[in-house]
Amino acid sequence: MTHPHPIRALVFDIDGTLAMMDKETGTYEPLPGAVEALELARARGVPVVAYTNGTFFPPDHYYPRLADAGLVIDPGHLLTPAVVAAGVLKARGHERVMVLADDGIRTPLAQAGIEMVEPVKTAGPVSAVMVGYTRALSSDALEAIVAAIWDGAKPFTSSVAPFVASSKGRIVGIPGAVSAAIEHCTGIAPEVMGKPSVAGMEIACGLTGVPAEASAVIGDDPKLEIRMGRAAGALTIGVTTGAYDAAAFEAVEPAHRAHLLLDTLAGIDAQPWFPAP
Repeated sequence: MTHPHPIRALVFDIDGTLAMMDKETGTYEPLPGAVEALELARARGVPVVAYTNGTFFPPDHYYPRLADAGLVIDPGHLLTPAVVAAGVLKARGHERVMVLADDGIRTPLAQAGIEMVEPVKTAGPVSAVMVGYTRALSSDALEAIVAAIWDGAKPFTSSVAPFVASSKGRIVGIPGAVSAAIEHCTGIAPEVMGKPSVAGMEIACGLTGVPAEASAVIGDDPKLEIRMGRAAGALTIGVTTGAYDAAAFEAVEPAHRAHLLLDTLAGIDAQPWFPAP
């Protein structure tokens, strides 16, 4: 297809697009064409941002794991919903936040100077609740979060995705499950910090120095990065190497559908939209 603007920056999803993670070991296996795509972009001076919707790890922990799989991301060019959340919470004046999440969320919030309290009923007043991936989900924690929201706290979540792709099949989307429980109990849907919110795309464009309309967003989830890219005005490229097949991409309403669909990233440099040398 033709695109009204030459593409000058690339925003890649990670899980299901660049690589598959083994949750048990925390290691990655690159998907076909992914290593070459990043190497070509680097050789041609094209800025790249890797943006995962997962909060399994703090942002800095992804770099060596991806590099071990041959996927080299420039420092500061990897985003997670936690990075977005830290900026949003700080900007809106949420200084004391109840957090149900592991270090993938907690580390960026701490670096932003946000006071975090545990999800317990004795926590005291908080202005916001933040939910992310956690191994410590319990009924007590859920009750504490719901009680805080009933008392006026604003709920935020890293993601509402039902699952993410991994090397051993789908991983349950814990933040999405907790978010559904919050909405069920309170009638309030948590504000999503990760994809498809365009807040992350705005940060990505700030990192690359390239506006959304001259960027390509590449991902395996038609309801997350593709929807984000369309909302921001970027060229969107779907790949079927993750959890969704071509039929799932085609089932999306046209206004939110990927502009193009690829089987894999292999041979991506032959695509007419891929930045030329």
